[in-house]
Amino acid sequence: MVKVKKSRKKLSRRKDRKSRDKTQRFRLSSTSGRLIPLQTIRQRIIGIWQSLTWPICVKILKANIAVTIALAMLLIDPIRSVSSTGGILASVAVEFVHPAKSYGFLAEDILLGTVMCCISGSWAILGTFLASLVRNPNDPTLAQPKVCAILSCFLVIGCFFLSMFRVKVEQANVGGMLSASIMVISLTSAVMHTEFTAITTLQVLVPTIVGFMLIFTVFLVVFPENSTRVFVQDLIKVFESFDGIVQHQITAFIRVSRGGSSISSAAPAANDNQAESLATIHQTVDALITNLIQKKRMVRREPSFNAIAPTDVSEMTSLIKKLRVPLQGLGLSRAMEENMRQAEKSVFEAAVPLETPSNQHHHQHHHHHEGEEENPLATDEEAQNLPPPFARPRSYYGGTDDEEEDSSNENSAATTDDDASTYSASQSPSTANTSMTSLVSDNTATPRRRKIRWNDHMKVMSYWRQDYDDVLDIVKPTYLELADACSLAVRESVKRLRRMQNLDPRFQDRPFFYKWYYGWKVGAKQAAEEALANDYNRLHDPSVPLFEAIASFHKHRLVGLERLYTKSGVPRRILFLLLTFQFNLHSYAESIYTLTSLIYELDQIRTERRFWMPHIPLKKWFFEGHVSEDAIDSPNAMADTINPTSLQRSMSRRATLIAAASIPACAPDLEAQQQQTGLYKLDTLHRGQAHSPSEHHEQHPYDFSEKKKSSQNINPWRQNTLDPLDYHDPDVAYPTTSTQRFFYSVYLFCVKYLYTADAAFSFRAAIVVAFLSLPGFLEDSARWYNEVRGQWAVVVALIWMGPSVGSNFFGTMTRTLGTFIGAIEAMIIWEISRGSVPGLIILTFICNLPWWMIYINGKFWKATGLFSMITISLVVGYTYSYTPNGHPVSVFVITWERTVDVLVGVFAALIISVVPFPRTGRVLLRHRISQTLSELGALYSSFLALLLKNKVEDINILEANKKMFRSVAGSIRRQIKGERVLLEQSRFEPALRGIFPEDKYLHILQILDNILSLMLEMEFAFEKIPYKWRMMIVRDTWKERKTMIASFLTTLHVGANALTSKTPLPPYVVRPTKARRELTNKARKSLALRYQHLGDREYTYFSTYLMNSEQLAVELELLIATIRDLVGPDSVSVWLNYKH
Repeated sequence: MVKVKKSRKKLSRRKDRKSRDKTQRFRLSSTSGRLIPLQTIRQRIIGIWQSLTWPICVKILKANIAVTIALAMLLIDPIRSVSSTGGILASVAVEFVHPAKSYGFLAEDILLGTVMCCISGSWAILGTFLASLVRNPNDPTLAQPKVCAILSCFLVIGCFFLSMFRVKVEQANVGGMLSASIMVISLTSAVMHTEFTAITTLQVLVPTIVGFMLIFTVFLVVFPENSTRVFVQDLIKVFESFDGIVQHQITAFIRVSRGGSSISSAAPAANDNQAESLATIHQTVDALITNLIQKKRMVRREPSFNAIAPTDVSEMTSLIKKLRVPLQGLGLSRAMEENMRQAEKSVFEAAVPLETPSNQHHHQHHHHHEGEEENPLATDEEAQNLPPPFARPRSYYGGTDDEEEDSSNENSAATTDDDASTYSASQSPSTANTSMTSLVSDNTATPRRRKIRWNDHMKVMSYWRQDYDDVLDIVKPTYLELADACSLAVRESVKRLRRMQNLDPRFQDRPFFYKWYYGWKVGAKQAAEEALANDYNRLHDPSVPLFEAIASFHKHRLVGLERLYTKSGVPRRILFLLLTFQFNLHSYAESIYTLTSLIYELDQIRTERRFWMPHIPLKKWFFEGHVSEDAIDSPNAMADTINPTSLQRSMSRRATLIAAASIPACAPDLEAQQQQTGLYKLDTLHRGQAHSPSEHHEQHPYDFSEKKKSSQNINPWRQNTLDPLDYHDPDVAYPTTSTQRFFYSVYLFCVKYLYTADAAFSFRAAIVVAFLSLPGFLEDSARWYNEVRGQWAVVVALIWMGPSVGSNFFGTMTRTLGTFIGAIEAMIIWEISRGSVPGLIILTFICNLPWWMIYINGKFWKATGLFSMITISLVVGYTYSYTPNGHPVSVFVITWERTVDVLVGVFAALIISVVPFPRTGRVLLRHRISQTLSELGALYSSFLALLLKNKVEDINILEANKKMFRSVAGSIRRQIKGERVLLEQSRFEPALRGIFPEDKYLHILQILDNILSLMLEMEFAFEKIPYKWRMMIVRDTWKERKTMIASFLTTLHVGANALTSKTPLPPYVVRPTKARRELTNKARKSLALRYQHLGDREYTYFSTYLMNSEQLAVELELLIATIRDLVGPDSVSVWLNYKH
């Protein structure tokens, strides 16, 4: 009886102790790192100034020369007499063409712009001709009703379709703005002509085309730019940046300094402060790769005379893109390992015993009465060999997870998975942005420190950390050797790239005369010695030492890992983390080997420069967009921001079509193609190859040997909208009669083309044009309207209106500011020059220089620079040449009229943006994030469908699935970038109802970036695992896997629905971390994960997938916690005292 009471007391004490522990444990541990705030205006201005390099100065000078020539042509009397005031459009056309583009992109904009302007001019001439036919010659009034009706109809219809085309095709932005100007000026001026004439249209059309030709000629003649040279410079920058990131992440993971001295595991790494956070890696890698892709598109559009071919550029860009996943994987591994160490440190600090007389007396009394039931504390000798008390938490990052040992210990109480949950690091600023109730329990009392009692079972649990540190000390030289080999191969490849493109880092981004100045400054002898630093042995292949380092890595990577198993043979999670790091390091080294061997082959083959013609399919040229930041003012970029693509239905059809088209055939034995002699070899390395431009490059020859069969040309986006198996509509049942099918087709057409945001945007644009052009079609105001050039208000409203209140409010601010500055400068220029042509040209050239810098380098404020230059050109041009009644007009009157036109246009665009209801940028951002969450759910479910359920037997289908998955992931990444743009613009909306929670939305976007990268890493690792091996794991864990998948997808879709409808979040059915933890615990006991299979490649691949999946569960819970802070918890959660 006494023993029973004692056991009950002991269990009650353990329960109390367990409940106290729960109040101290943070449930979430994100790897995103610190929250990266948005840039302030001061930071942007500093960035613009720092980016002012010699190439940017050259672009500014060339664009300014073109604008000055166009303005000078207007000031010449013979030209001005022919073109009248329409000659000003030559300067406007030059200013609309963004000068930061290469001449290939300039040619695209100019060619398409010329065609659009000609079509717009033809449409205006047709409307003018039809209006002249209905004009009554006996009626002296100018604005006859029939004439105005035809002209206004042509104007409204033309503006509607022009806006639709600008939304659909991004390359039509420049041509759309100028063609809108031609159409508006021509049709509104036609009211003043009693007879048909096309002179007014030609006077604005011809100067526009002349302006196009002028800027293209100047860019070709004055300091012509070599796009391949620019690409190689950016490629070298990417090489150096990636190598620096990798070195920082590796040294931070293995806890060494770059001097090579090992550092104790308990101490922080010497260069840990230099290791970039995962969020910083995401932004840096994405910015560098996006910029490099843009430079590749430049090369593919232009003829060039270089040693490097455009196909070589495409090959190298494709290989650089493959570095994204292993780079982010290395950062993720380092962040998870750092979280593990921080969790250990926080638990140790929370478990420091407090020695007071009272607890000492209680401790001695406790030993006196219960010494027989519990193991005593460790002796002094044992304490010297033991780690600090409770310094090794049972974390899913690296805990013991000894469920078998728990069950075998008779005196230990039952331990649940929640009790084995992770201790998180102290909250980072990103985590601190969410409410504390989302991350910790409601009990906010100060945690009580207690003396830890160490029994034999807890001693065994603490040994995992010492084993891990010992293993890490063993493999450190192997990791460092491979990292140094990668760095050496990169440096040698950079030397070869510079030689092939004749680049010298001493003179890069310097004026052409700096070379002679530098030689005079340092002396010819020192300059020659410095030049020898870039010399290399052309016969030496830098990829060979890397190949040998990879072989050594394969040989030694598993040494000592047997210590990271439990006594029952179950692998610990710290083993999976170490294998994840190995996988990402090897994947990075593998891609670097292929890339450096390709550069070596190019150095051997491309020995002379030759002429290369551009190669790009017409479809890619027409539908491939530019960088969104460079064209953020275009309707296409903003429409893509608010209209993300729908992926769920398309990807579901894709999986169905693949399954239907799969013909049973003999599957190629992929495993037989690998060398089975190397037990620890992860994958076969592929050597880079140089190819001629005539070869097909949709797939790289070293990716897989088989060519794509003609029978496998499946259209992945083919849609059968009336497929009974795919039809789901909660409003109506499946249409059965021909009438129902007809009206259903009409409904689908309206949904696809009419009931869209694009059509609504174009309709609002047509309404603005109709109202602002109305005074030009009224008899009482038509003459005044044309004299004050009121058409520019229509043009400003049409070409600069945005789809949301936020974008219009921001645009109103920037364009109004630019107009005021330009008006003031124009008046100063005119007053100083007193109307002399040389003075006007020189002063205009000088005043435009700073605004070209803002226009080229400014991300969001470039409209200010553009409107300043346009206002200067219009005011100076009109003041010099505009004589409506035979008398010149004062510069102050012209400035006033131009300023009023701009203000009327931008405020009309702002007002129309609230019709039929205001669509603020912050509301669009919330809906857009909700849509992205749904797309991520579709991506995750499609990933499972393509890799788990379909037994594809053709390698071409495997490659098609991989390409489709990554293409969809790329579209989601572009959506997240668009959401950042909306967030930037939402900062400028007036906080009438309250302050916008900018930090929380920024935190959500940072988590979305991390979730997308985790899914890419999971797909990258899991697609390497053979079908049979995957199914062996899936069959053993099918019940837990279904629970986890349901928890993940439910979390994503519930979060998306909460943001869309602003509904409170209900409690979890099953927490994602708990579901994932149960699945992991079940999978760890599988026979495939025993030690005898550790040398299998699939073991490493699955470990990588498992760790990324567990981190995905953590990020999903953190995402829901942030969303709950925005929408609030459900009332049931409050009643149940639900703790997130």
